Amino acid sequence: MRYRKVILMYHSVGTREVPAVLGSFPIPLARFQHQVRQALDHGWRFGRLSEARQPVSANTLYITGDDGTVDWARNVLPWCEKQKIPTHTALITGPWLDPPIYPVAHRVQLLLALPGRELPIPDLTAEQKAYIDRIYGYEKDPRRRYLKGACNLVFDDARARELLGEPDEEELRILRARFARPEEYRGYRYAEFGVHTVSHRAFGGDPEAYVREEVLPCREELRRRGLNPTRYLVLPMRPQFGATIEQIAPALQAAGFEGTLEALGEWDGVSFAMPRIDAKDVERYLGFEPWMEDDCRGKPSRLARNEVSG
Repeated sequence: MRYRKVILMYHSVGTREVPAVLGSFPIPLARFQHQVRQALDHGWRFGRLSEARQPVSANTLYITGDDGTVDWARNVLPWCEKQKIPTHTALITGPWLDPPIYPVAHRVQLLLALPGRELPIPDLTAEQKAYIDRIYGYEKDPRRRYLKGACNLVFDDARARELLGEPDEEELRILRARFARPEEYRGYRYAEFGVHTVSHRAFGGDPEAYVREEVLPCREELRRRGLNPTRYLVLPMRPQFGATIEQIAPALQAAGFEGTLEALGEWDGVSFAMPRIDAKDVERYLGFEPWMEDDCRGKPSRLARNEVSG
């Protein structure tokens, strides 16, 4: 029998005590917990991403979280550790450096959420706009869509930072508090960590340069901080306009990586490129009961009986 292997993708997961970071598209921790309980009640097991290519004896889910923001680190990781549920967190190491490198993608997200911030609308070709429309179609406001798309998927890092300008004190204060420090990730048994690049910039079409500048330094920084990274690169976002995932795969394989997590969909269990299911689509995609904000069904599950498989 061939069992399914499905990788789940999370970013921000908020609670009243530790809210989701500003500008993110979060789900509540209660919904995350609902998804875990539903998975167990439907016979799924949870696996370690580092073992994703090994045979499994049941349908298996892999929980992955991107970026390493404080809400994920303080809400999800302790809860999953207590339940013995494996997680994989892809970490951006730029915020840990001196001076820190704060990701353009997060700066855009933050500036669009702060009141009174007027960013110029960039000049884009029709082809560039079409590419952005395909990736960021969920952004119904064209100004938001093209600002995000230009900074993340069209402009190089220097041009994007020029468009955004130097961060002011308010933005710096929020950025400093946005990312969990490396010491918060130490001491876990069920949490794994992986490369998410130094600055979170998208792959622009030069594999050797990207691996040299973004991937390998991130991996080395994780090791230096006492976090043993897995052999899976979680790409920060879709490639920049004109680039493709296929271009970077050989360079990553040469550097010892066993796969890239990117795009949306269900992984076939074999391919180097490993798509994921977004947090907001988990119930619908896997046929679980929909989550309701004040869900107090109180149904028993294997989670309550401490029978979670690691």
